[in-house]
Amino acid sequence: MTLKVAIPDTSLIDCSDLREKTVKAGSIARALAVFRVEFVYIYDTGLLSPERKRDADLLSKILRFMDTPQYLRRRSFPKTQSLKFAGLLPPLRTRSHPLETAIADLQEGIVRWGLQVRPGKIDLGLSKLVDYSKTVSERDPTLFKVKKIKPQISLERIEREDVSDYWGFEVERVTKLPKFLEESDDSTRIGFSRKAPSYHQLENDLKSTIAGTQSVLAVFGGPGHGILEFFKKERDDVKFHIDFWVNTIPDQGTETVRLEEALFTSLGLLNTSVGTMIAKSGFHE
Repeated sequence: MTLKVAIPDTSLIDCSDLREKTVKAGSIARALAVFRVEFVYIYDTGLLSPERKRDADLLSKILRFMDTPQYLRRRSFPKTQSLKFAGLLPPLRTRSHPLETAIADLQEGIVRWGLQVRPGKIDLGLSKLVDYSKTVSERDPTLFKVKKIKPQISLERIEREDVSDYWGFEVERVTKLPKFLEESDDSTRIGFSRKAPSYHQLENDLKSTIAGTQSVLAVFGGPGHGILEFFKKERDDVKFHIDFWVNTIPDQGTETVRLEEALFTSLGLLNTSVGTMIAKSGFHE
């Protein structure tokens, strides 16, 4: 079961300054986490002007920053100008962001992100560092499962996909969306467009197809441009490799719908309709 989302590198183009970009990126991250998205892909459109090229890097950085638990952020993300307004970002409060810090509360089977602080010592966000004899990254978080508590704490490295509950999202860049769509034929590929039939009209066919793939790749356009408007020369390729074109806000009351609004609406509909087929369990299954 996997829910994946693709958004354009122009996602922040309607923001005038770093503060506004940070707030919007935070809203995007919240939508991804609320609806249990496991992978978010930022695809190149070729439309970013040279002075806005850094927007895509900023979006990727903030999304990765938010997915990282608070207790590891200072080690993973050195203080930079691009994170000047990080204090405005909302907490995700996913299972991967535990609030417990007492080492006495540690139990067998618990999973936590950690970083190596020095040889043999891991920071799991607890009141004490934990012993671990192998070498892992001091910058990129590693996922650990607590195998034993006594006579001493024993940790095992695992991967995000090994966790049965929802554990946040991974961020990746995509340089060629048409090729990426072609290679994603193991998922039900859904493109969202105000010119498409309503979700209600397609829901039965969507459910039937998704029941077979157990995976969805939800593709969104950006400010000022729909998906096909980004790829005029490769329009036919993109259309061919999208399984369903869907309108989740028919007869919209505003001239435009912002990306973060589209994410909350569209992912919310998917969650209600097929969520149990495509996403891991959250807090209140």
